[in-house]
Amino acid sequence: MEQATEICDLMRKVYESMEDRSLFVCDDEEFVRRHISSEGFTVLAVAGSSEIAGCFILRFPGNSEDNLGRDIGLPESALPQVVHMESCVVSPAFRGQGLQLAMLRFAESLLDNNKYRYLMATVSPNNPASFRTFEKNGYRVAAVKEKYGGFPRRIYLKEL
Repeated sequence: MEQATEICDLMRKVYESMEDRSLFVCDDEEFVRRHISSEGFTVLAVAGSSEIAGCFILRFPGNSEDNLGRDIGLPESALPQVVHMESCVVSPAFRGQGLQLAMLRFAESLLDNNKYRYLMATVSPNNPASFRTFEKNGYRVAAVKEKYGGFPRRIYLKEL
C-alpha cells in the first residue's frame, strides 16, 4: 500500500509518454489502493534498491459486472475462478528486457491453482509487444470486443 502512489506515478508516466494512448487505459490511485487492499495483488520489478521498473496488477473480480468471463460466455458458477491480469507497465528505461513476461510468470506462480482456473487479460490489437507476451505464455484470444469506453481489445484466456 505504501507504494500505491509510486505505482500510479509510473502508470501516468508511461501513459503520457505513449504516442497512441488508446493502447493502455491508465488506472487511478483509488483503483490501485482498493485493488491492493481487497481485490488482488501487485507484482513489482524493482531496480537497484528502490526504483520501480515495472508493475503487474492482478485482480480477482469475483461476480462483478466487469468480470471478463462474462465477455466470453463463462457460466455464472465459473466467474469466481477468474483472475484478471489487469494492468502491466514497464518504465521506458527498462523496456526490451523481458520484464512484462517475467512479472506475468511470477504473478501466475503465486496463484492458487485449486481456486483459480481462468486467467484473463485484455490487450489492444495494436500492441504487439503485449499480445506476444501473453501468447508466449500460453494465452489465446477468446474474443475481440470494445472495452473501456469503445477501445477494441483482444480478450485473452489461459485455462489452468
